[in-house]
Amino acid sequence: MKIVFWGTPKFCIPIFDSILNSKHKIICVVTQPDKKRGRGKSISYSPIKEKAIENNIPYFTPDSIKNDKNIHNKLINLDSDIFIVVAFGQILPKDVLEIPNKGCWNIHASLLPKWRGAAPIQWSLINGDKETGVGVMQMEEGLDTGPILIEKTIKIEIIDNAETLSKKLSETSSQLIIEALDIIEDQKINLIAQNKLKRETNYARLLKKEDFKIDWNLSGKEIYQKIKGLYPNTYTILKDKRIKILEAIPYDKKFTKITDINLHKIIFINKEDKKDNGEIIGYIKHLGILVQTSDIPLLITRIKYQGKNEADKNTLLQQIINEKNGSIFA
Repeated sequence: MKIVFWGTPKFCIPIFDSILNSKHKIICVVTQPDKKRGRGKSISYSPIKEKAIENNIPYFTPDSIKNDKNIHNKLINLDSDIFIVVAFGQILPKDVLEIPNKGCWNIHASLLPKWRGAAPIQWSLINGDKETGVGVMQMEEGLDTGPILIEKTIKIEIIDNAETLSKKLSETSSQLIIEALDIIEDQKINLIAQNKLKRETNYARLLKKEDFKIDWNLSGKEIYQKIKGLYPNTYTILKDKRIKILEAIPYDKKFTKITDINLHKIIFINKEDKKDNGEIIGYIKHLGILVQTSDIPLLITRIKYQGKNEADKNTLLQQIINEKNGSIFA
């Protein structure tokens, strides 16, 4: 089949490559416009635009696919069989959805209707879900509301964060899309309406800037899940310095047993009964610092000062330990 591939981020690359190496043909790519990045405002292509250029495939980068009638006409003239959409970043209007004769199909990184929306991977981790998955659905005007063609469930491991889970889901999607394309080509389509799947419906809203700042008044479990779900960008403030928290372990037997952490090695700085939320209350040499939350403490094992590479663990943690007097994350 002749395919127009719609996608933008790194997540799409294994899926793109899988189709490229199949019997099907990508005849065009539609991706988000170039962005200016860094202090020098250099132009940055989307990962999928780079793949299109690398493989000599034509591409479109519309600012608004809804309003760009010129690209609508070009898409019609391509005479493609099918559109495959993966994290494109814009909602396709009805007149675009109706262009290909075999329909528009979307790969979505959740078990729909749970986590419809822009950030399903992040919200599944923030919510503490035990499993997630990927599905191929027939697109319609609603946001991720179309019927499911095929899907696969994936277990969320205790060590997973947004980066590792995204990689798993992307690799699984790269296999699932070929199965889906063969089913569609052979016209053996058996769709399942989402309301028949008996799952809860959740909306994975776009993430905001304020989501990434840690609130130490939350429980240890909630903060731990946020650190994993928003990896590597959650942050806190210590003495006017912004510090990214890359990894943490809840201070309880369940997690320390799995991660092989010996609680007896903790050196407590504050042995008082009353501890402030966000206060550094102890540390394990060569490993991390213990920070109080609204219930259990968190052992922070990877930290990075803003604008710098992740420092040597011993050196960076020692800097914080040396500032321990009155040190409270805000």
